[in-house]
Amino acid sequence: MKKNAHLRLRLSNFPEVVALISFLLVFLFFAIKAENFLSLVSLTNILTIASIKGIFVVGVAMLMISGEFDLSVGSTLAVAAYIFALTLENGMSVELALFLALIVSALLGFINGLIVTKARIPSFIATLGTMMAYRGIARALGGGDFARFTGENPYMFEVLNGEINFINKLGTPAGSARMSIIWFVLIVIIAAIVMTRTRYGSWVYATGGNREAALAQGVRTNKVVISNYVLTAVLAGFAGLVLFASRPSVDPLRGEGWELIAVASCVIGGIWLKGGYGTIIGAAIGIILLQMVEQGLILIGVDVQLFQATIGLILILAVISNVYLSRQ
Repeated sequence: MKKNAHLRLRLSNFPEVVALISFLLVFLFFAIKAENFLSLVSLTNILTIASIKGIFVVGVAMLMISGEFDLSVGSTLAVAAYIFALTLENGMSVELALFLALIVSALLGFINGLIVTKARIPSFIATLGTMMAYRGIARALGGGDFARFTGENPYMFEVLNGEINFINKLGTPAGSARMSIIWFVLIVIIAAIVMTRTRYGSWVYATGGNREAALAQGVRTNKVVISNYVLTAVLAGFAGLVLFASRPSVDPLRGEGWELIAVASCVIGGIWLKGGYGTIIGAAIGIILLQMVEQGLILIGVDVQLFQATIGLILILAVISNVYLSRQ
């Protein structure tokens, strides 16, 4: 018993370790079983797709560590993409269109934060409602149809999600690495530093760990929660713009279901559902792991419909692992 308790204590100090071990095992499995899994085109495809989702997974991770959820991120992503598309198509400059889309995203996040903190509605229920409301806004903006940008692609599209040619030309066939990978890495690094080296990061952990105790210590927990909702929404909006930059059209279902992928990535990465524990690095590993599973299943010829079943199994194992580590 003492040995088990000691092991749990050591592992609990590094919540991303279990996710990293799982990542390495899954990687090894597909490297052996899936033909072309280790090709440049396959690996860059995994990273590119995972990085777009990973951009807002970072925000969801910070929010979950503070003890809250946001199920509206996929809908927020769609709203931002529609605003970006429609304003560009109507002649607005790309800089102003980007700024407007992110401001609206921040406003949607702020509304989420106010509902949760002021109305005291559980975040799961509150954001389930705003998920449907924001999806309705996205549909209304596009008239229930696609929105496209038909003009000449501006330079900002290259900055947001242009191809990284020096990586893509390293193999044959060429890879599919895009700037979303760079954005993802930068956001993960900045968020990890904020969470581990700043007072705000300590406030986030304190808010999720024990809100009453945090309040007693002078932490303005409501402001922390609202700030995290705004940040999460801005990152979701930015992910929508990054995705739009590589494929300049948006449909009413853009980002649908991604909120659940984000939560799953965080849990798989070692973040506790009750809050107060976990790391940004763990969440980043989680989203790459999920994308690797999807790519690997396709390459070994497994029905892609089994992807959700596989994710469900991985999620259950991750929750079991988290419960084990919490018994200190």
